[in-house]
Amino acid sequence: MQQASRRRFLQTLGASAALPRLASRLQASPSDEDYWQMVRRQFAFSEDKVPMNAANLCPSPRAVWEAVSRYTRDIDSDCSFQNRAKFRTLLEEARSKVAGLLKASPDEVALVRNTSEANSTIHNGLQLKPGDEVLVWDQNHPTNNVAWEVRAERFGLSVQRVATPSRPSGKDELISVFEKAFRPRTRVLAVTHVSNVTGQRLPMAELCQAAHRRGIYVHVDGAQTWGALDLDLHQMGCDSFAASAHKWFMGPKEAGLLFVRRENIARIWPGVISVGWGNDAQADPKGARKFESLGQRDDAALAALGVAADLHRMIGPDRIQSRIEQLAQALRDGLSDSGIEWVTPEEPSLRAGVQIMKVDAEKRRPLFNRLYQNHGIAAAPTGGLRLCPHIYNTLEHIQRAVAGIKSRMA
Repeated sequence: MQQASRRRFLQTLGASAALPRLASRLQASPSDEDYWQMVRRQFAFSEDKVPMNAANLCPSPRAVWEAVSRYTRDIDSDCSFQNRAKFRTLLEEARSKVAGLLKASPDEVALVRNTSEANSTIHNGLQLKPGDEVLVWDQNHPTNNVAWEVRAERFGLSVQRVATPSRPSGKDELISVFEKAFRPRTRVLAVTHVSNVTGQRLPMAELCQAAHRRGIYVHVDGAQTWGALDLDLHQMGCDSFAASAHKWFMGPKEAGLLFVRRENIARIWPGVISVGWGNDAQADPKGARKFESLGQRDDAALAALGVAADLHRMIGPDRIQSRIEQLAQALRDGLSDSGIEWVTPEEPSLRAGVQIMKVDAEKRRPLFNRLYQNHGIAAAPTGGLRLCPHIYNTLEHIQRAVAGIKSRMA
């Protein structure tokens, strides 16, 4: 009876959701701009308020926010245990879909609230001793460097910040900087895959190999790459990986992931113990699920995470990455004759979707405001002027951003 009820519920969703109607069109070959115009139309923003700051917050496509609304309405119309039982299945389906996109096992993926919570689980859950050293990148987000320093103050750890060249010659130079910083007491390397303040991208597979040769645990903050790059976490080689759905993944708000490689799950303690853990200290929910024993969750957001994953799968992570790279290059090409100096490296392998240009601090916010007020482009005054185009952006949006920047640089 319960299974039949769930089937009817999902059929109702399918009949009214935008996602099934999009499936065949999203899987078509994106051979021209018409395909991406169709993708753009799945987002609710108006042409006079165009988002171009995916590093901070992305709009969700219609299929995702409609799913959140329907799931929420379903719960509010009947919040009984009987009705809500189906969300356990929907959660596991979402987990499986997210894991599949990352080429990981569902048992290695915890669905948490955001990157900050996922990072915190690793900061506080790894067993370290006084005097142990944690190596961090000085371009990390505060949740992956300041947070380590807070733990160091409490427990006598040592935190060393590593600075990389602003204009690296290539991957080898970046790897060398970290290798030179490894010391006998280094136990953890905690880095951000792509910096939100420079756009610099670290060669993670090579860094993971270098660290593992010395027995160093590697944690990666992937807030700027989940949803932007076609990721294979096992090929990358990291021990754990954190990210938020509200950025490049274009998913529901207050949802994220923590990937922990299977062999590392037992060595990390969860930060919160609630319903779902069990009735004693030895209870251990299967796999990475132990990191999401967080009490009452937003079941609608977690279920809609599966819809976001469906959209990525239908378009194709490789296509999404290629489109982001195309838009980023079009932005750079459009400004090539303007005298703009870029903070973000020119070399494509050392950057991703985050593009930051140098702007004096006193001019930064006025330019950021005028770009939005006069040209309808929402950027960010982070590290300079930051523009992060995504698949909901068009080449016309890029041209408008270029024109707005040039008009203020003249």
